[in-house]
This record gives sequence, C-alpha cells and structure tokens, in this order.
Amino acid sequence: MTERVLILGGGFAGTAAARALRGQGLEVTLIDQRNYHLFQPLLYQVAAGDLQAEAIATPQRRLLRGGGLHFRLGRVARLDLPQRSIVLDGGDVLPYDYLFIALGTVTNFFGNAAIASHALQLKGMEAAEAVRSRTFSALEAASHCTDPAERRRWLSFVIAGGGPTGVEFCAALLELVRVLLPRDYPELRLEELQVTLVQGGAALLPGFAAPLQAQAAGKLQKLGAQLRFHTHVLGFDGQTVQCQPDPAIPAHTLVWTAGVTANPLAATLPGAKGPGGRIIVDPHLRLPGHPEVFILGDLTYGSDDEFWPQVAPFALQSARHAALVLQSQRQGRPLPSPFAYRDPGSMAVLGRFDAVCQIERWHLYWHGWSAWLLWLGLHLYRIIGTRNRLLTLLDWGTDYLRHGAAVELIRSPPDSSDL
Repeated sequence: MTERVLILGGGFAGTAAARALRGQGLEVTLIDQRNYHLFQPLLYQVAAGDLQAEAIATPQRRLLRGGGLHFRLGRVARLDLPQRSIVLDGGDVLPYDYLFIALGTVTNFFGNAAIASHALQLKGMEAAEAVRSRTFSALEAASHCTDPAERRRWLSFVIAGGGPTGVEFCAALLELVRVLLPRDYPELRLEELQVTLVQGGAALLPGFAAPLQAQAAGKLQKLGAQLRFHTHVLGFDGQTVQCQPDPAIPAHTLVWTAGVTANPLAATLPGAKGPGGRIIVDPHLRLPGHPEVFILGDLTYGSDDEFWPQVAPFALQSARHAALVLQSQRQGRPLPSPFAYRDPGSMAVLGRFDAVCQIERWHLYWHGWSAWLLWLGLHLYRIIGTRNRLLTLLDWGTDYLRHGAAVELIRSPPDSSDL
C-alpha cells in the first residue's frame, strides 16, 4: 500500500517539501486554507500599491501536478498524533503515515485586544490589500476634510516595528505618497503628511551590521520618516496611537509589523516550546517522540545555541532536509548529517535604487545601487512562474520608471446591497 504523507501549510516550507517528494512513490497531499502559494517577502509592495497581488500568488494545483502530489483546500482543526490523523474544519478525518507541519506564524499583538481590533497588519494577501485600501481611503478622506486636526489624523501613518518588513514598507509608503500628493491630490500639502516608525529597540533592522542599520535610519529620515526608538505602542483606538514613553500620536492608521507568533495549533503538540511558541525539534527536524512528524519553516526551533531565522531560505532548506530524512527512514538507510542552516545573507530594500545587504559568512556588508540590483534579481528569480515574473516586471516598471503606483484601487468588503 502506498504510504501517505500529509503536508500542512502551503508556504515556502510546505510547497518545497511537496515538490521534493514528487515521484518518490508516495501519496503526498498538501493542505492549506488558501488555494495559492504566496511570495510573502513582497507583500509590503502589495500594501504600498507597487505590485498587484496576483503577481506574487501561484495556484497550488499548478505547482503540485503529477508525481503523486495532491492539493486539498481546507483548514486544519485538530491534530491526532496517537491515531496518526488530522481533522479538518468540516469534520473530515485524514490519516497519514508521515506528517509535515509547516503552518507558519500569525501576527503577534502581544495580547493587546485594542490593537488587534483596530490596527492593520501585513500577514496575507487580504491584509496587504487592506493596508493599500486604507492608504488611499485616508488620502481621499483628507482631500475633502475641512477640519485641520482631522485632516492631519488622516495624513498620519504609524508603523510599529523596525524589522525588515516595517522598514521596507515605511520606505515604500513614503515614496508613494510623496509622489501622489503633489500630482494627484493638489488640495493636500506634503508638509501635512506624517509617517512615523516606532521601534522598541535602539536601532532598525536587528541582526544587521551597525553601519547598515544607520544607513537604513538615515535613508528613511531623508525620505521624511519620523523615527522613534526605545518606544513601544501600548494601545490604539482608531483615533490615537498610545506610546510609551513618547507622547501619543493622533492618527487613523496603524500598521503593525512588530512581531509574529506560532500558529495556534503548535500549542497543541506535545513537548517543550521555544520563543514565540516555536516547536523544539530533534537534529533532523522531527518532533521528539514522533519520528514520523516533521516540523518545518517558521515553526521550527533547534536550541538556544543555534539561531534559526524565520525567513524563506531557512524554510526551503528545512523542507529539503526533512524530505531526505523521510526517504532515509523509509529505505532503512543511515540518516543524513544533522540539519545545519546555511545563511545566504540578509537584505532589505530602502526604496528606489537603494538597499542594504550583508553576507555574514563572507563578511560582506554594502548598500546602494549594487545591493538594490542584487535584491531585484534575487526576488525576481524566486518568484514562481513566468507569468508572475512578467507581471512583477510590468508593475516595477510602472513604479520605478514612471514613479507611480501600479495599483491605486480601494477595495472594500462587498455590501449586501451590491449583490
């Protein structure tokens, strides 16, 4: 009987694991609540109108054709490890011989219900499109607002979190509105615009070299951003962003990029957990006590001595290693060497024609045109599918050459009267 492999999650890790197992004599089913693979590193560009969402999304069934690969649309409700099965939301029970868990992370609001209710975030296509819609809705509201204080609220954008996502979105947002306001919104003054990035630590881009952190801060300030270091967002009611220790910021828009935590299903698994609810695994990325269960990508945590970042290169490497281990187990061969992450480097784009890049193992740190070109080429290469690459090139041409957003549509939830 053909052995069954279930892969939970269609992100970088889950999709890579499925493709690594293609044609290996297994029945492999990838399960995800969305029918597409999303290129998450460019979501902030969807939020800033630089890219259409379809350019970074690829249907899973297109990726999983042939070789014993299958796709199942659904949300996992429960894991039953003793019975080697999972339960979907609709009640369907799916058995497995091997299980790959690559469910990723969700936005971490650190238990603050008010922020969770009113803030926007950048986790998923719908969330990114909501940020873009809010940006253009705010400009429209400000354009006909007669109360100066209220107009400033509409033109105030606060970004919480100074990691790569926060920095990249901040730069993209500033470049967008600095072009749009004088060109398309002549009734608004650029001096009224305020974009504030709030960072709890002493520098942007934690993990980058100090000179690159300084370069990022300098570039954002040059674009017009207000940077608040050693500051935490404590609350947001849709009108005012409460900060500590700094004064509150009157604003209608808060974009939260300040952290992620493990998918809630991770908490139901046995064993100890690492920071952010990540699952502590053995040297071959297996759940301790369950050699048939592999943990991949953002959920994976090895030990405090070895830092495994929650980035796409780690997700891909973990998926490929797990596929090798599974094949070794099935065939009774010695297991490969324990998993060791090979860091290819880190990058963050700072708007048009500027980026920071570091390759730690080679002690290379640089910024500017060359770093931006490398970032451009790598991201274009990693996007799946010729069609998506062409769409991305078209949108980037609109953005970088014509200095205009590729997408300026406001999408609101459908009203029943419109149906």
